[in-house]
Amino acid sequence: MHSFGDRIKQIRLNKGMSQQEMADFLGTSKQVISRYETSQRTPKITIANEYAQKLGVALNFLLGEDGTSAEAENDFPNNDEDIRRIHRAREAMSNEDKAKMMRILEASFEDYFGNDQK
Repeated sequence: MHSFGDRIKQIRLNKGMSQQEMADFLGTSKQVISRYETSQRTPKITIANEYAQKLGVALNFLLGEDGTSAEAENDFPNNDEDIRRIHRAREAMSNEDKAKMMRILEASFEDYFGNDQK
């Protein structure tokens, strides 16, 4: 199971943010982000919920309670690194961003999938 700190770091890196940028976005300090990422500190549930809302992710995902794990990622059915990268990025996306990504992919691969893309 991923920790809160693992998830914060994953989201931060997926967004291409520094610890300072993430801290500014969440309304905290760089030191707090660093402590989260190294599992030296965890927020109260109310703060974690605020972060989840700001980041556009489910609270259970942020807390690492969504059933995904490093082992599950290793069992991902495709060994293609590009597919794995898309999968990892998708985990941190909001539902709106996921839908947008699927529309882009479907349009991009229309010639290959025709009406079978779903």
